[in-house]
Amino acid sequence: MSKKFNFMATGIGSLPFTDPGEACKLIFQHVPEAPHWPQLPRLSPREGMIDQFLEGVPGVVEAGGKAYLRALEPYQEWEQFYEDYEGSNLEACAISRERAQGLHAFLEEIVRREPPPFIKGQVTGPITLGLTLKEQGGTAAFFNPDLRDMLVKLVAMKARWQEETLKRLLPQAETIIFLDEPILSSYGSAFMNVSREEVISALREAIAPLQGFKGVHICGNTDWPMIMEIGLDIIDFDAFYYLSSFLLYAEQLQAFLEGGGAIGWGIVPTDEEALKNVEPSDLASTLTEGMDQLVTEGIGQALLSERSLITPSCGTGSLSEAGARTAYQVTAEVAAILRRDYAS
Repeated sequence: MSKKFNFMATGIGSLPFTDPGEACKLIFQHVPEAPHWPQLPRLSPREGMIDQFLEGVPGVVEAGGKAYLRALEPYQEWEQFYEDYEGSNLEACAISRERAQGLHAFLEEIVRREPPPFIKGQVTGPITLGLTLKEQGGTAAFFNPDLRDMLVKLVAMKARWQEETLKRLLPQAETIIFLDEPILSSYGSAFMNVSREEVISALREAIAPLQGFKGVHICGNTDWPMIMEIGLDIIDFDAFYYLSSFLLYAEQLQAFLEGGGAIGWGIVPTDEEALKNVEPSDLASTLTEGMDQLVTEGIGQALLSERSLITPSCGTGSLSEAGARTAYQVTAEVAAILRRDYAS
């Protein structure tokens, strides 16, 4: 796999559109080297980052716009789930058009276009799924060992199904699959009683079946040295608000990059007001200053350039349609500036 990203631009996942075609058009226009399928939560509640990935979950009860999980019942569903997992029956965890109109519109459109060098998918990660979904009594599913094990395996199958589907359609493109883990922004706080070992174990198992690039997106600050130990190829984070705290870990970052890792710099804000006041050249300068700091710490500029992607700071689903268009346009412009100035 080529690891020379050279400030290539891509997106995170969600967009505010209700027309899948319009969402895909925006993506292909601004991030053509690494287009991603769009999640469209305003089109349907089933395209939200939790509901979108509940197909194939044993023991799930969905009613009144809410969902809860039952451990080990009904028994037949749980037995079938583990049979499918052990037999690598990925179709059991396929993502249907009903829950992902953006995905299916994307798949239909991309085969009509010139194949890109990279193609990206995403799935909500096991920590965020497990701490958001509850048992009937209200306890987070992650704290039930049976439910946690199932959700980790579910994410692994959803991720691998996407990778296989994308690769089948575009065999010459290299795949990138992100686990979206916004809840890890709360790691270490009193609101998240999850151990370092549990985080590492869950994420390692979730990415284990993937054969292409394995990434994580975290839209906040977290324990970055922990994340760098997992075995990921790409770490994407909110560099607009958290660049300075990320740069504190230059030593660990150097080891991560030299070991083959890459960084997705989410330097373009996904806040409507912030977007009104940014200039692509200023964002590029901010990131350049950050990279210069890493260079003084001993990380080679060529390595940084090769192992850098540019993204929005988070999904754009909470923006207006105009805001999303601006975010993608600015992302492309920042990437172009940095590529011009630094990439080999």
